[in-house]
Order: sequence, then C-alpha cells, then structure tokens
Amino acid sequence: MVENKVTQSNKLVEASHTLTLNEKRLVLAAASLIDSRKPLPKDGYLTVRADSFAEVFGIDVKHAYEALDDAATRLFNRDIRRYVKGKLVERMRWVFHVKYKEGQGCVELGFSPTVLPHLTMLNKEFTSYQLRQIGSLSSFYAVRLYELMSQFVKLKKRNCTLEQLREMLDLGDKYPNVKDLRRWVIDPALAELNKNTDLAVSVDPQRKGRKIVGFLFAITKNDQMTLQLQ
Repeated sequence: MVENKVTQSNKLVEASHTLTLNEKRLVLAAASLIDSRKPLPKDGYLTVRADSFAEVFGIDVKHAYEALDDAATRLFNRDIRRYVKGKLVERMRWVFHVKYKEGQGCVELGFSPTVLPHLTMLNKEFTSYQLRQIGSLSSFYAVRLYELMSQFVKLKKRNCTLEQLREMLDLGDKYPNVKDLRRWVIDPALAELNKNTDLAVSVDPQRKGRKIVGFLFAITKNDQMTLQLQ
C-alpha cells in the first residue's frame, strides 16, 4: 500500500464531505488499492488491512484494527454532497457494506456504485498522489487542502472564493469569522502540509474593499521533501 497512488476524480475531490481523520485515511487507503488498468473490483468491494494501515499512517499496529473498525462504522453513515453556486445538487453514499474481520485483521468495504468510478482513472480530470505523502498528516483539513492543492500543481496557483472553500471543507456554520478560519483551519493545515508533504503552499487573502472574499494559494513542488519520501 505504501507505494500505491491514490487517484480520485476532481469531482469527488472538490465535493463537500465531512470525515474524521481516520475515516479520510480509510477512504484513501481503499482508493490506493484500485488498479486503474484492471476492471473495477467486483461489487465495489475493497479490503484494507490493519497492518498496512498502521504502517502508512504511523499508528501502533495494536490499535490499528480498532481505528479501522471505528472509521468503517462512521463511514457507513456518511455522505458526499456536491454544490453548484451554493445549492445542493447531488448526494452520494460512500459505502453500502462494511464487514469486520477482526480475526484476519482487516475491514471489507463495499463502495457505492456512484462513488467507485470516481476513485479510478476513467476520465481525464483526475488528481493522483502517493498515499505516503499524506501519511504523516494528523488533521482532516490538512489532508483536504493537500488534495485540493494537488489539483493545481501545474498551474502553480489556485483561487478559491470564501464560499467555495467553506463548501469544499464542509465547514457549515463553523468559523464564520475569517480570522478564526485562518487561525484554526487554514494556517495550521498549511503549516502541517508544508512540513510533511511534497507541496509548498502559501496563501494570500483576496479582498473586495476591506472585506476578505477569497484566498489565492500559491503552490510549488517541494523537491527536497519528494526525495525524502521516495
């Protein structure tokens, strides 16, 4: 699993979803198991092993199955929401099936047929990255920002309105004050991302008059970190 790539459609990357850190890790670990050169897994079933999960994400193997169990249970009740101009236009379930195999140290997930194609290379609009790049990230927001910035590495910048960013991070009513958003979400997530991944990202607020209406992210590849992670 360590060497596998995670490939997701940009539609899924940009959709709004709230997950715990371990739920997000579970989804990415499962996605990394898909080989885009082969047919999709039968019925969308993928099995994530606790020992591989522990290795990639730096979790004590003694607690890895418990983390998988909890993440899978929570994921079963989660959905993905896609908005257009602030209006909810689509909802999808992540999984329709979860099977716990404690004796075998793994969890089997059945990904919904509407979600599974977005985890594979079926069209041109995809974001791929090494699973190990996000292995040491300890916050959901850091993982989400890594995904969102990876889409725009070639362009070296990404401009997000405040509304778009809030939707993609699924903030809801949390951190309505932009200063709090910077302090508790954006700045710590970028600090962690810059320290632990192959991306270097800076951010500048975009204003309309005195009001902050969005953020411009400058994105570069951290070649030194890429070499360290190879």
